[in-house]
Amino acid sequence: MKTLSQLFESKKVMNFNVNKDALNYISEDDLKTYLDVAKPFLSEDSRNVINYLIVNNTSYISDLSTDDEENALAGFYNAGKPKSGNLAELWTSLHNVIKGGRPLEIPVFQTKEQFESIIKKEVAADEVILDLKTEAGRNKVVKQYEPLIHKIVNQWKGKSNLQYDDLYSAALVGFTYAMNRYGKRNKSEVADDAIKRYTFGQYAAQFMKVQILEAIKNESQTVRVPTSVQNKERKEKGSNTKNNSVSGDKAVGKDDEGGKSLFDFMGNVDDASKSLDQADLKRLWDAFYKDLEDEFDSKMLDIFYSFYGLRDHKKIQNKEIAEKYKVNPSNITYYISKIRRFIATNKKTRNKLQDCMELMKECQNDLDREIQGWENPVHVKITENTAVPE
Repeated sequence: MKTLSQLFESKKVMNFNVNKDALNYISEDDLKTYLDVAKPFLSEDSRNVINYLIVNNTSYISDLSTDDEENALAGFYNAGKPKSGNLAELWTSLHNVIKGGRPLEIPVFQTKEQFESIIKKEVAADEVILDLKTEAGRNKVVKQYEPLIHKIVNQWKGKSNLQYDDLYSAALVGFTYAMNRYGKRNKSEVADDAIKRYTFGQYAAQFMKVQILEAIKNESQTVRVPTSVQNKERKEKGSNTKNNSVSGDKAVGKDDEGGKSLFDFMGNVDDASKSLDQADLKRLWDAFYKDLEDEFDSKMLDIFYSFYGLRDHKKIQNKEIAEKYKVNPSNITYYISKIRRFIATNKKTRNKLQDCMELMKECQNDLDREIQGWENPVHVKITENTAVPE
């Protein structure tokens, strides 16, 4: 049988150093507790590594140890990638986590104090995983989350008089505020246990959007007229709009009261972030519901809505549904499966449902955020507050 050293490539590709006080061994039960508590914060690669440590809990120290490293997993990584087998897959997952700048997702790289604070839910896992205190750590966090910053900025591109650079600057202000405040939130505002489950990405996304909205609000009360509004004005007035920006209190369209201003169509600017999220979420759900209503009759949809507690329907059990709608219980399963199959096979409807889930995940800090398996949404539990795999 080949020894561990014989399985490794001769060239070492990385020199990863861990804290001298880092844990080396963690029991199976504690690893399972950590996986349960920190799961929303962990990548698939880190879960793969942790599951390996669970399955091989009695032997991973001896299997992975090298002569020149105190931490078995760190020594295994620094020795280089094995040529093949399960250890090669383990090394690849570990490499992805370290390369991604989040090695502390792996609990054996944490100190005992850090590990216990997470499993006891005293802190959110990202408060340990991310270095938000040192200059080098904060610079690394900014670089790591730069794609998220650009994604948020792009959502507002062309929706105001602000240029991209101005939007980006506002987003950076919000991101910096999130780095300064994450882990120091007012716990009286949210249940103590719930507040520990917010990821830094969710938290930062909210502050970036709030700061962008504030920048738009402070810029002026001049707002860009959407193309749809311009087209409507041309149709009603018989002439083209002179320019693409008007005062916010300018009348748009006609009604019995003599015309409404653009501000009449906008959310409450005093609570812009909240009103935007709610309005967007309602619009997305309404579009999703319309697709279903165009395809199925009202009785079938009422059964579907009652089964999931959607669209102001109280969530009830099959027996109650059968009594309420006078249907055979076996038909309930058939109706629900038929609608779910329609969602799975209709790309536009599936995308609308995914947009709903993404908005709740990124804009509303949905606590049950582990949304996976969109390639087969038939196997996704659907509610207006969460979506998790069955």
